[in-house]
Amino acid sequence: MAKIVKRTKKDGSCSYLIRVSNGYDRTGRQVMLNRTFTPPAGLTGKRLEKELKRQADAFEQEVHNGITLEASMKMDDLLARWFTEYAEKKLKPKTVYDYKRLAPRISGGLGQLKVCQIRPGHLMAFYSNLEEEGIRQDSKYTATAALLSLLPPHTRTQTAKAAGIGAETMRTLCSGHNVSRTTAEKVAGAVGLPLSKAFTEHTKAGGKLNGNTVQHYHRMLSSVFSKAVQWGLIADNPCKRAESPKAAEVDIQALEEKDIARLFAALQDAPTQYSVITQLALLIGARRGEICALRWSDIDLTAGTITIDRTLQTIPGMGAVFNPPKTKRSRRCVRIGPDCIELLQDYKRYQHRERLKVGTEWTRKVEIDGKTVNNDLLFTKWNGQPIDPGAVTTWFPEFLKAHNLPAVHFHSLRHTNASLLIAAHVPVTTVSGRLGHAKTSTTTDIYAGFIRSADAAAADALTNVFDRIKEEGYA
Repeated sequence: MAKIVKRTKKDGSCSYLIRVSNGYDRTGRQVMLNRTFTPPAGLTGKRLEKELKRQADAFEQEVHNGITLEASMKMDDLLARWFTEYAEKKLKPKTVYDYKRLAPRISGGLGQLKVCQIRPGHLMAFYSNLEEEGIRQDSKYTATAALLSLLPPHTRTQTAKAAGIGAETMRTLCSGHNVSRTTAEKVAGAVGLPLSKAFTEHTKAGGKLNGNTVQHYHRMLSSVFSKAVQWGLIADNPCKRAESPKAAEVDIQALEEKDIARLFAALQDAPTQYSVITQLALLIGARRGEICALRWSDIDLTAGTITIDRTLQTIPGMGAVFNPPKTKRSRRCVRIGPDCIELLQDYKRYQHRERLKVGTEWTRKVEIDGKTVNNDLLFTKWNGQPIDPGAVTTWFPEFLKAHNLPAVHFHSLRHTNASLLIAAHVPVTTVSGRLGHAKTSTTTDIYAGFIRSADAAAADALTNVFDRIKEEGYA
């Protein structure tokens, strides 16, 4: 039972020390936890006794539930513990990297608050701040003298290959022009310099963060507070009672048939590897990281199938990382047609010729899923090292612009594949399976517009059929 000790200050005001037993330590000594309660002015007599009992009972209940052991922990301390004890052990490296990029704003907005004192109102105010104009900062980076001294002209091509960037990007960088943070991180990692020493950051005030980005903060905080509940630091997750930020409406871009034909024609002038990656994105609708992670052992040209069993991501400071697919249903076997089989057969012969040119510099072993295996990757850097998926994303818009093609994202090729399947009246369940969506509802939500268009076309076609039947019947 809780003990209550009255304390009288020099000015005559009172506070009460509430003491509760929390069992015994290894030496047999009783462990006592304390909480101070200062009653508001005017609270006296029976009302004070009632409130003291309520405070003591609540404190005792918290102690017995294990909630008060770290009641003074601040949000910054909880974030550090969450990363160390949960995120870095359980989440994918790329997810951890992305969350660490969100952490500074969380620390700035909530870091000094005690975890037990954070309420939904604090979170709503934080989200509102993220959505204000001027909160977003887009930084650009220019090479320092220290970096340029490590990039004499005769080494730049090799460094560009090692960093996974294009020759034009390397020329831009060495000419003193701005590059993105992603490019800066790649080059700094390739030459072995910290980002702060390799580049000068130029911060530019931008607009507000979009709804999807604010949702990422909400999901991260929800995970952090869920662990705090599990660890007995707080009684409930304040994110559950905070209004979730509204996601921005997703703009689904897909190429029209005439532009697909133009793209296939233009790819004849593209680097072979990028050409094949682009065509596979159109033909099988796989994600960029899934295509870049393919091995020849995943492909059965006789049966006409491709097994998608992993994804590839490049993380600054870690390099290429192979991970399981996005969801369980993302592990899938996709049937391919004669055109795709012929494409892969030609590419296999091309890769064999290129490998012979490289000779002993070719990387013969790679680490995938924690195992060292023979290097049978389809898409690699010049020396057989895993390709950087980001290099594909960087190359694609430049290629489209050079060939006067619509400015779409590389991921739009996946949307194009889905739109063609839907237009061909392939069942949505089949489309969902080929795309590797976790649920069929995901497919219907994303491609609702295409499904409505296909359904309207089907209705028109059915109308034409009945009109023909009626005409023939009355003839």
